[in-house]
Amino acid sequence: MIVGVIYVSIPYSHLLAIINLLSLRRAVFPAVRKEPGGRLEQSWKQSSIPVQERRRMASHYKLVLAPKSQYRYMVVRSTGLPDIPLTRFANELPRSLSGESVRAYMREVVALANWALMDQVAIANEWTLHGPPASVRNLIREYLCVGARCKITIRPDTLGLTVAHVEKAGDTRVNVRTLLAALKRFYELLISQSLYPHQNPLIHQDAEQMAAQVQSLYQQAIRSAEGRYPMPPQSGVDRPAPNLRLSANYFRCIRDKWIPETIDDPDFPHLVYAAGKQYGWGLRELCVVRTLFESGARISEVFGLTAADWSHSHFNNIFSAPNKGSHGRRTKLLLVAPPTAKLYRKYFNDATTGRNARDPEKLTLGQLESLLRSDPTRLASIPLFLTSRGKAMSAQLFRDYYWKPALQAAGIDADPHLARHWFVTNAMRNIEGSCKNEVELLRRKAELIQYMAWRSGEQTLATYEHLQRRARFFEHLQHIHRAMKRRESSSNRKGGLTLLTSTGDKKTMAAGRDLAFLLGEDHEISKGA
Repeated sequence: MIVGVIYVSIPYSHLLAIINLLSLRRAVFPAVRKEPGGRLEQSWKQSSIPVQERRRMASHYKLVLAPKSQYRYMVVRSTGLPDIPLTRFANELPRSLSGESVRAYMREVVALANWALMDQVAIANEWTLHGPPASVRNLIREYLCVGARCKITIRPDTLGLTVAHVEKAGDTRVNVRTLLAALKRFYELLISQSLYPHQNPLIHQDAEQMAAQVQSLYQQAIRSAEGRYPMPPQSGVDRPAPNLRLSANYFRCIRDKWIPETIDDPDFPHLVYAAGKQYGWGLRELCVVRTLFESGARISEVFGLTAADWSHSHFNNIFSAPNKGSHGRRTKLLLVAPPTAKLYRKYFNDATTGRNARDPEKLTLGQLESLLRSDPTRLASIPLFLTSRGKAMSAQLFRDYYWKPALQAAGIDADPHLARHWFVTNAMRNIEGSCKNEVELLRRKAELIQYMAWRSGEQTLATYEHLQRRARFFEHLQHIHRAMKRRESSSNRKGGLTLLTSTGDKKTMAAGRDLAFLLGEDHEISKGA
């Protein structure tokens, strides 16, 4: 083996930049400030660091998309060199996650990595993502407390394991659940590839032993009572074990239950249509928005539709569509009204303002029907919604340049996903109002769950039902309050409230002025006095 010196030709200006960069990495930043939404960035006080170098250090890691490279996702440092562990992790995620989920995972991990290089406490204690488990846990705890403004309580769980219970702040933009799930996968990958010599910091070191102990105690209890080991739950011989969640996570989110935004206004779709018409929406935008309200689809599912999806109904009113987590596989159907299907056909053939005007191939509906017979596989590469440049339109582009401006101009504050919540709320109201018995009600709810393709359908539907019951009770409570007020007013006109004392005698209590004071109406009584 030959060992020697390798000479590299570097311009003098680049050499100075590298020296400055290395010196900046040793600098300790005296303070951090909070950005709106929970992110942190460096907040330098008056120091000797030049302004240009401060800007250069604003982001140490950055996620870069490289479609033509062997590694589609690359996490590069401010030097331009890739970070090997983070880059490997980013390219491992697409095997089990969609592209949008990959970006969401990496966005949270990269934000933590950048923050760790700027936080004064993390720098002073040398907490890094590549340190031992105790160091990594301290770094995560510091980030969640300071960066995400979460409340963390260290206490034993049901089994006695001392873990960190994380209560998410209401106004933070840090997705705590996504961050913790991503970090757990990150260390699983590093350990499997011998890049991290410790145990997974996101897993409690005693969790596996405790779970085995619980299982052993359960088996001993069954054996002492029945004289045999327990049978599998599917057999139905033994009663199922208690529903005890044996979580191995060190960080556990609490009080973070998903609550849907219910909207029960039957005129909400028409308000959105009117806002779009006023703003100047065309056939494309109307097709998208009507599909959101009529099918209950997610906006990402609508913009992922292709001609192959539309051909499921021979270009009528049913589309096959991917579901969340299906990795592009068509696992659900979307149903729209016949007038909307007619609008789709008009949009596809219109050579003035429709899709045909933007399509470089100038495809028509008749040509799609021909392709369905001759080359159906090609239909999967034909997106339904195109931009003005003839490229596939994205949900983000529609949200930023068509939905938000139109609704803001009309004074409406609503996200496109609210159309999905409106669909479910409206469907639930119709189901409960039309079903004649409990059997039909259960069957119709099961049909809704199957149509929406919810993974945890019963739980999701129960959440909507809970919110609807609360809203109906509030409405009923208002009727009760009005009835109470009428009775109080009636008693005032009769001279007060008649009560029975302990001796059985009747006693009249003047409650008019007291009740008026509590209701804030005492000025009316004073005027009439």
